Amino acid sequence: REYFNEFRSQKTEEERQRSIEEAKDLNGVNPLVCMGGATFSWACAGALWIFTQFLAQLFATHPLDTDIYFVQRLAQVFRNAVLGLSSLASGFFGVIGVGIFLLGLRVAYGVARGELDPTPIKKKAGEEVVIPDIWGLMMGQKPNRRGGRGSGNNPFGL
Repeated sequence: REYFNEFRSQKTEEERQRSIEEAKDLNGVNPLVCMGGATFSWACAGALWIFTQFLAQLFATHPLDTDIYFVQRLAQVFRNAVLGLSSLASGFFGVIGVGIFLLGLRVAYGVARGELDPTPIKKKAGEEVVIPDIWGLMMGQKPNRRGGRGSGNNPFGL
């Protein structure tokens, strides 16, 4: 018996290869948009790093004055968690900015060599993305869900 069958892809090998080729296609990506995204990401990383330094200085200059051991340890855990999360977020934004910048460089290189076309790809009317009604599904308003309303095996009548 194989475990985790529901997590395996239901696509055929041809569909998988077509999806991989579509994912590798960088046509329609504007290098200026990538550079703008990288700049924004780096600005967020810088702002978060400045905020982290501010918090570190604030925590260092305003220690908690209490004799209760539990409260002292709890305050230290809180300070470490806040500083750790803010510095982690700063690092994430910085690394994401590097990735978007490198993508922009690759696309700009492809456009300069004539390999890529930066004009946006227009989708046909039939290829529109339809977002499912998740709220209706969670609230039981989806008509063709398993079990359905009023099935005899549900003791709650849902």
